[in-house]
Amino acid sequence: MRANPDARGLLQIAASTFRADVLPHVAPEARYAALMVANALEIAERELKGLDTAGHSMLGALALLYGEDADDALSGEDLRKRVEALQHRLCIEIAAGDFDHDGQEVLMDSLEAIVQARLGISNPKALG
Repeated sequence: MRANPDARGLLQIAASTFRADVLPHVAPEARYAALMVANALEIAERELKGLDTAGHSMLGALALLYGEDADDALSGEDLRKRVEALQHRLCIEIAAGDFDHDGQEVLMDSLEAIVQARLGISNPKALG
């Protein structure tokens, strides 16, 4: 018995089919829009594939900033919610000027790690 593909597998099939079978036949004036669709499918696939890895990287960076534990047991929705909560806190504190005098080096290290994790999903070529 063959198992059906999961969401990641479906996105992979859709992206490769779109690039191989649809994109070559798209009119030149619609090519940009078609490339955006192909890129969006590939980003969604990478996100599903690397969400926990990227989430743990971001959680680790934020945990260093706030002196909290980066809970390796978190995954999926719980991990996403924890990262979002800490990122929201970080945005509020940056806007309030909490890092204007102290903690700038740790802040920059954390922000760099977060950007690296996000780029790994949205644009891995930019990582070199």
